[in-house]
Amino acid sequence: MKTMDKQTGHGWWPYLLPYFAFLAAVELSSRMSGTGAAVMLFIKPALPLMVIGYFWSKGAYPELRRGGLSLGGASQDILVGIGLAALWMLPFIGIAAIRPESSSPFDPNQWGSEWAFGVLALRMFGYAIVTPLFEEVFIRSFVMRYSEVYMSRGDFRDVPLAHYTMTSFIATIVVFTIGHVPWEWWVAVPWVALTNLWFYYRKNLWALILVHGVTNATILIVAIIGEGWFTDGAGQAISLWFFV
Repeated sequence: MKTMDKQTGHGWWPYLLPYFAFLAAVELSSRMSGTGAAVMLFIKPALPLMVIGYFWSKGAYPELRRGGLSLGGASQDILVGIGLAALWMLPFIGIAAIRPESSSPFDPNQWGSEWAFGVLALRMFGYAIVTPLFEEVFIRSFVMRYSEVYMSRGDFRDVPLAHYTMTSFIATIVVFTIGHVPWEWWVAVPWVALTNLWFYYRKNLWALILVHGVTNATILIVAIIGEGWFTDGAGQAISLWFFV
């Protein structure tokens, strides 16, 4: 398959449009209820995935086409992802003051209890597969590299993947964090900082996608099976659905 010429145009759209497509779908979903909201559970992951698929068919994402994951490397990524899921969840479980007071927790029974498994499967697909793919393509492949050449008006595609500068390190932290709701910022900052460090070590975008996917999958699995695992100061069970 022909690969896009790296010197053609600015090369932004394969990285920006999947992310913006997801944000548009989230905004549209927030304005819907009932059947419309249920349909958006499918549309939210499908839309950015279709955009990525379109650009992939045009030869975009050379950083995803070269180099895969070895069994040993992937095993390390999985362990890191599980550890980072604990980092994301434990502060909210242990510190009541930082738990969201008015979040809208995910409801696996939104289509009725008989469809709960299908709803959870769709959520897992979007949360643990599609979101890590388009978010890492945007944050780690575009933002990290573009922040290095912004002032010089250079081509971000000329910057090696996982290249460290303080500017790009901070830029990824800021952009990733503001892409999450404010109550998540407590954990978003250390999560993205630590995954940056892991990216510098692995120098493989698939490794970061796997770490991100395992983090999200672990959070969702704990939310599903962990009802009643943790209690607050009054002895009441802490529902974990606000995480997803």
